[in-house]
Amino acid sequence: MERHFAAYRRRALAHAQGRVLEIGGGTGFNVPYYPRPLVAGRALAHLIVLLLATAALAAAPDAQAHGGTRSSGYVSTFSNLDPNVLGVLVNVIGSREFLRVSNYSGKTLVVLGYQREPYLRFTRSGVYENSASPTAYLNASHTVPQSAAGNTEPRWKQVSRSPSYTWHDHRIVWTGAQPPPAVQESPDETHLIFNWRIPARVDGRPFRIKGFLGWSPPPATQNGGGTSTWLIVAAAVGGALLLAAAAGAGVRHAKRRTPKAPV
Repeated sequence: MERHFAAYRRRALAHAQGRVLEIGGGTGFNVPYYPRPLVAGRALAHLIVLLLATAALAAAPDAQAHGGTRSSGYVSTFSNLDPNVLGVLVNVIGSREFLRVSNYSGKTLVVLGYQREPYLRFTRSGVYENSASPTAYLNASHTVPQSAAGNTEPRWKQVSRSPSYTWHDHRIVWTGAQPPPAVQESPDETHLIFNWRIPARVDGRPFRIKGFLGWSPPPATQNGGGTSTWLIVAAAVGGALLLAAAAGAGVRHAKRRTPKAPV
């Protein structure tokens, strides 16, 4: 793949002027294409890039695609829309695994609640929550009033002027007081806890937001027993910054010592 970009890198950097010290958490492929007088030590530049890339990789195990964290062990993941709705995007985000839905379809989307009552309505003007929906109170950890019931006429109030909304949905997380039986029996192994489905409608047509909740054992170094991931990251970034400062000082020193060409 790199051979396809080599010519572009060479042309883009051929006329670079001044002092250059490239630092980034990437591959370092740009470095060889700088004119030699500009690079403050190519080996040093490669080393800085390597340190930052190592830091990024060290932090990677704690991140999960589509949201969720391994700090608690539970990881909720969105999988698909059934059937697919073009322009509707779904993610599970944050350590508390909030559900985020964005509606760019140009159609009216309604997410149904725990009693299959209208809960959220996404329109061109924004997102509205049904204050007569029991789900609205349960998701906010509030007591459900008598005026809120699944068969009550919806009372819509705007909660967002954007096409996106994020909320804590109990259907995609583990709510039990004790871990699931599989986790209790084998806490050091990964498990599929359950598949989840959230009913919804787009312009009156039903579809489902689908995903699954899994268990991934938290890292052994989370609370001790080894070197913290973020300590490794901090050391790598700190080393890169020190090297960058040293290289910059070297370039300034070399420039002061370089005699000017006679006129």
